Amino acid sequence: MTRLMEQAIERLRAVPPAQQDDVARFLLAELEEDIRWSKSTANHESKLKGLVDNVLADDARGECEPLDPEKL
Repeated sequence: MTRLMEQAIERLRAVPPAQQDDVARFLLAELEEDIRWSKSTANHESKLKGLVDNVLADDARGECEPLDPEKL
């Protein structure tokens, strides 16, 4: 276990059990989502590469508009 994780766990020991459970559920869900994402991207690697290549080609031709976070 990393030092940073040890520090996080030590701080969690100081919070109420219900809050500890909330954090644990969140972490477990995030870890599960990471696993699903990794499997999904691995299963569709060539498709994703094609999409990225298309976007990069569109951008090289000047066909992409810059995103303005204020307009999202």
